[in-house]
Amino acid sequence: MRQKISWARKLAVKFALKRKEDFQEFAGVALRKFPGDCFAILKLLHRCQPQVLVEMGSSWGGSALMIASWAELIGLEGVISVDILELARPHHPLIKFIVGDSSQPEVVQKVYDSVAGRPCSLILDSNHHAPHVRQELELYHGLIGKGQALIVEDTLVDVLNFRKFRAEGGPLRALDEFLKKHPEFIEAEWIEPYVTTNFFGYLMRK
Repeated sequence: MRQKISWARKLAVKFALKRKEDFQEFAGVALRKFPGDCFAILKLLHRCQPQVLVEMGSSWGGSALMIASWAELIGLEGVISVDILELARPHHPLIKFIVGDSSQPEVVQKVYDSVAGRPCSLILDSNHHAPHVRQELELYHGLIGKGQALIVEDTLVDVLNFRKFRAEGGPLRALDEFLKKHPEFIEAEWIEPYVTTNFFGYLMRK
């Protein structure tokens, strides 16, 4: 059963957002994550040791570049990063950027072909409205093998009740619906940082 999030923790996250602590850089490339979440992702991927990491939502490519830099530590062979926008992004031998809508069949096929059955962890960080997250979970959870990670980002929009997500809900609403049908995914213990954008968003497949 989930623990209730204290008002003090919510306030800490609100202050961090106000200070724009989610506006970071990695090796000169923009990276929209709290530092604590970057470290949490490293801890979880080090535990899971994926050969391939699939990321939905490339943005400027900072997170893909950061994860690729951990390759030797976590046994990573490649990062596949998908985004609907074509932006200038860093070049790295382990990163494959795919431009397109993650819900379109041709993009789904490209991702599955690129993973090629290898042990794979998944990060969802694109459109945060619940219908889109729900669709990505259904389309891509099949990539995640036993012992691998599922990271659903920016669930704070539900926890902090962001106005633009009140009608449809955000990632946490979609994740809760998904978990009712997929009990094989459980929260990864001792991973989620105190100041996070990803409340309850760090999971593993049993």
